[in-house]
Amino acid sequence: MTQKTSILAILALFIVVMTTSCTKNNEKDNTVSVFFNSTAIPYDSSGVWTLALTDSLGINSQGVIFSHSVVPAWKTWSGFVPSRSKDVADYSTGNWLDHQFNVMSGGGISGVGTPFMVAYWNSSEGTSPAAPSCTIKYGNDGQLFIPKSIYINNTPYVYYAMVNGTNWSKKFGTGDYLKLLIYGVTDSGTVTKPVEAMLADYTTGNAIMLKEWTYVNLENLGTVKSIFFQMKSSDSGEWGMNTPAYFAIDRPVIELQ
Repeated sequence: MTQKTSILAILALFIVVMTTSCTKNNEKDNTVSVFFNSTAIPYDSSGVWTLALTDSLGINSQGVIFSHSVVPAWKTWSGFVPSRSKDVADYSTGNWLDHQFNVMSGGGISGVGTPFMVAYWNSSEGTSPAAPSCTIKYGNDGQLFIPKSIYINNTPYVYYAMVNGTNWSKKFGTGDYLKLLIYGVTDSGTVTKPVEAMLADYTTGNAIMLKEWTYVNLENLGTVKSIFFQMKSSDSGEWGMNTPAYFAIDRPVIELQ
């Protein structure tokens, strides 16, 4: 065998090994990154899911299921609603319920007018609910997964309620906060310690109130069969949280087990 032939043989073997290795790595890649713009969802002229106030249907995006429940007669809902609304206006002098499906960035992570999810938490459900109102799971058969990350943001309704106050909630000042709590439910039904993320924090000298997408690491939740969201506000009373119970999410990432 000549030197040239030997080198070509070694290169061919290297290519085979690398191709095999890459194939095996891809086979082991069970990560699901949810892109809402890859899901066929009907939107109305304002960019909101057409079934938001009519049907209690979970939204399935790449096998990841987002809870949704509605009482059509009252036009009340909880869970998640897909939206691609660009509207970021302040409707404090109008009716916020006509403009509840927006996000402060005017769209998802991919840019203005791209899809995201608005969530509404049913604050009456308690701290260990049997059926959490804002739930994410994979499939309908209890598939286990590790939550990796998610992006969160404020909706204009909540943002301007904290900036201006409303008839039911206070204007935020020193010491106030709005917190998102993200729990996991294990295969045995145990609820994990939550991952906490701040939507607004006026408890330190570096006050924040989210209006851009913010990354949240969820890996500390471990292996679970679902995750659910709750909220906590410094503006709470006898009947629970006074701050409107909305938040927005985009690009959840999970790793199937």
